[in-house]
Amino acid sequence: MTTAGYSPADHSALQRRTLGVLFASSIPARAAMSLAFTVAGLAIKEMLDGDRWAGLSTVAITIGTAVASGWLSSLMMKSGRNPGLRTGYAVATAGALIGGFGIERSSITIFLAGLFLFGVGQGATNLSRYAAADLATEETRAKAISTVVFASAFGSVFGPMIAGVLGDLSVSAGMNELTGPFLGSAVFFALSGLVIWLLLRPDPLTVSGGLNSQQASTRVKLSISDSLAIVWARPLARLAAATLVISQLVMVMVMAMTPLHMDAHGHSTGWIGLVISAHTAGMFLFAPIAGFVSDKIGRIPTILSGAALLTLSTIITALAGEAPRVLMFPGLFLLGLGWSFGMVAGSALLTESVSSEERVSVQGAADIATSLASGGGALASGFVFDMAGFHILSLMGTAAAGGLMLFSFVRSKLDGTGPDSGPLPRPA
Repeated sequence: MTTAGYSPADHSALQRRTLGVLFASSIPARAAMSLAFTVAGLAIKEMLDGDRWAGLSTVAITIGTAVASGWLSSLMMKSGRNPGLRTGYAVATAGALIGGFGIERSSITIFLAGLFLFGVGQGATNLSRYAAADLATEETRAKAISTVVFASAFGSVFGPMIAGVLGDLSVSAGMNELTGPFLGSAVFFALSGLVIWLLLRPDPLTVSGGLNSQQASTRVKLSISDSLAIVWARPLARLAAATLVISQLVMVMVMAMTPLHMDAHGHSTGWIGLVISAHTAGMFLFAPIAGFVSDKIGRIPTILSGAALLTLSTIITALAGEAPRVLMFPGLFLLGLGWSFGMVAGSALLTESVSSEERVSVQGAADIATSLASGGGALASGFVFDMAGFHILSLMGTAAAGGLMLFSFVRSKLDGTGPDSGPLPRPA
């Protein structure tokens, strides 16, 4: 890691400051996302007079996230983390305002366009976890990533809590009740961008050697296909990317249909909300534990543990044919926990598996694949649930998580020494 001009003590202090800024910016950004997610499906249902197409909100946001992952990564390669993140949050602010305008005009076209731009904010938040790793040492990289993931817990809980208040304020102002949460999301995204713009200095990517003025004019820009080819050429990077994609896919497929499954078996909205809260707690609140485990026992054993948790969780939900709470609570909690272990360890392993010149482009390409998996999983889960049932959907998750468990087990035995892996120096 290039830290010219910084003593070890200065470097440590700069990393603490960077983590503090990213932590502070992630809370309002995640609040913005959870706040809008709470009402987006309801808005589409209201506009189209039915719930058949309510999943379009997730698809529009996911496409925006996927596009942002590549675009913002390219911007970061050229200009640094600060410009990339603040631009993402600025676009998302505009998207939230456009979404609110679409609700007021009862225009599905305007609303979906706003959600697409809104998804850019989610892409920025996802990429901020890599900014946390720029200045981290090998021994603390997963912990740094988990710190940003952990911050999401606060925003995820706070956002939905104020949806009703903002809705009432919106009605008092003569607007649609669902417009208020989107206006609130715009404020939160703007706040995140302001925090990044003012406080994320010096830029961690510049200090780490991932960007500097001498390299900026000569560095070859990697396309998405080039970045994916780099991932495919290195076994550890392949495992890391597979972990990110499968963890997200399994989590989204089961989680997205849980409310419908519980509702079909007579559970109240309150109980459904508590189960989803348990799931969210598994995803975010225990991220520091995932980071600690990953730094202590290694990335691949942690990925293996995460895959095992996902496998166990989907077996439990597959057995929950009539959605008994005694199975839904542990099933959804373990689903979130397995996702957390996979995302933290997978992100750290991906960062370490490629050179500093390739790192940002590869991170962006991996997040594009993960976003597409999320959108595809959300869309497909509805069809599988409708045609075959929640248990079949869960068993599909079991198969995917089991495949990841096998892949990581084999990789742990080979220990990353395959003939196509390098040798690649482990970045500091």
